[in-house]
Amino acid sequence: MMCAAQSMASPQAGGADAPPGDAAPGMQSPDQSAQSNRILFGRLCGIADAGLQSAIGLSRSPEGEWRVVTGGQRAGPRDNAAARVWREHTWMVDLHDAPGAAMHTGQMCFGASGQLMLLIDDYLDIPNCACLRSTMQTFDASGRMVRREQRFNSVQTGAEMAAPEAAKGFPEVFGFRRVEQLPFYTLLKK
Repeated sequence: MMCAAQSMASPQAGGADAPPGDAAPGMQSPDQSAQSNRILFGRLCGIADAGLQSAIGLSRSPEGEWRVVTGGQRAGPRDNAAARVWREHTWMVDLHDAPGAAMHTGQMCFGASGQLMLLIDDYLDIPNCACLRSTMQTFDASGRMVRREQRFNSVQTGAEMAAPEAAKGFPEVFGFRRVEQLPFYTLLKK
């Protein structure tokens, strides 16, 4: 579900960036699409190697405790959030939170100073509206938001739609404006 949610609303990549696979011509599997989206977002963020092996993997238990998930390990069977963090000159964060039957994902790019530069936030709610809220925000070097776009799409048709009544109960867009505000930041310093 995480890959499907990420691939539904994140920027699309194609052409030479699209990994080879068994999908029909011009189409990608959800995993391929997620990989292409991660690579494209990494380039936008200044991350040269957005491969999974280059990321720090993290998982959150139902009790709210974050832990590092190293190569070969899996998240706990009841864990309800996962994240990957890439650190080169900048920081790229891919966060997936599963509050109940919904899915909240965020791709965040933090500059070298730790200030948020770009956020793509998606909230997928199948039970209440069968819709996806997609929000994109860009920030200047001082942290001031300079651009914000938000749209709602039907999961069934993909068509854009007006904000549904259920949207009033959606969580806020992720509010981490500095990398140090991430709930697992202390684990990144080790």
